[in-house]
Amino acid sequence: MTAAQYVPGWIDLVGAHNVRDLGGLPAAGGTVRRRVLLRGDNLDALTAEDIAVLGEDVALRGVVDLRAPFESPRAAEWFPRLGITWLHEPLADLTALSNADALADQVRGDYSAMYALMLDNAGPGLARILAFLVDGEHTPTLLHCAAGKDRTGITVAVLLSVAGVERSAIIADYLATGERLDRVRAALARNPAYQHLMRRAAASGTDSGADSPPRTPFKIDPRAIHGVLDVVEAAEGGVAGFLRSHGATAEQISGWQQLIIEPY
Repeated sequence: MTAAQYVPGWIDLVGAHNVRDLGGLPAAGGTVRRRVLLRGDNLDALTAEDIAVLGEDVALRGVVDLRAPFESPRAAEWFPRLGITWLHEPLADLTALSNADALADQVRGDYSAMYALMLDNAGPGLARILAFLVDGEHTPTLLHCAAGKDRTGITVAVLLSVAGVERSAIIADYLATGERLDRVRAALARNPAYQHLMRRAAASGTDSGADSPPRTPFKIDPRAIHGVLDVVEAAEGGVAGFLRSHGATAEQISGWQQLIIEPY
């Protein structure tokens, strides 16, 4: 599968701009089931109509929030009403979204290097997310960070890879976020928690006016996700071995594969 062939399962909302269902991606022996795993940007500005879509159309049951404490993540007041369980599992972020003094400058905008650093400490959290997905009635689950690109991209790539999803499909899904970057960037620019993005953009001369959203750090580089997949696939025992080394069990991995893959 190529990016040109991939048709993302967008779920169009007013208050979030990068939400999609991963159903339909090709995998070994089948395809990804719809309404199991969704990915997206933050849910802070959802409207009543958006909530109805997630509750009634999607029948959402789990939300995994990958944001750092700096971003003030919290379970929405409407989660209990819809029977949604919230898991906060902050994933290391070096892209300057959640920490204005992050190490992004040290790797000079090299997303492959940044993703590798993020992955270094992400293993235990990824294993806990896997456990959340298979232990209990938590699917469909929506997994998100701020923009739904970097932390979400790494997590989704590992979860799809261990389920046997084709690498080309994982890359195509990662690249799909590029279709919504302008909307996500504008929304983050209006969010007080991310005002440091505006300051960084102004300091670097990348913004073009007070009403223009910042142009950094939004870069889509497929080499970054290829690098993540290279690392986890090279672990002893492959991606499953990587997750087992950080606390996942063989039963959880098998359960996840059965849950997310619809056999031919």
